Amino acid sequence: MTEIVVLRNKPELRIILNNDEFEIVDASEPKNNGIYSFGELKNVELNAERTNWLISILSVITDFITGIGNGARFKDKSNLNIEMENRNLKLWLINADFGKAEKLTELIKSKKTIHNTVYN
Repeated sequence: MTEIVVLRNKPELRIILNNDEFEIVDASEPKNNGIYSFGELKNVELNAERTNWLISILSVITDFITGIGNGARFKDKSNLNIEMENRNLKLWLINADFGKAEKLTELIKSKKTIHNTVYN
């Protein structure tokens, strides 16, 4: 059964899940495009957007010392990391549906489990 998950329309970010493989269509990072086997999948990790406190604090200190006074909070953008046997993919989820990304992560993990089960 094929499932298509559209995370973003512009630029397009779409994942097509088949029985044995998945396809990534990522208009913002074309190097991620391709068809990947669930058998080669090692790990999938979804990261929510969060403040990078170290960079933010260093920015405030630098601004205080230089007198610019423009200290801001720096954020690490949400992303989906897909670790394959021979490469790692990072899909940036800027303006994407994070709820769909959570469901997609669970779908990929469930298909990974099915394909990595060893039968005796």
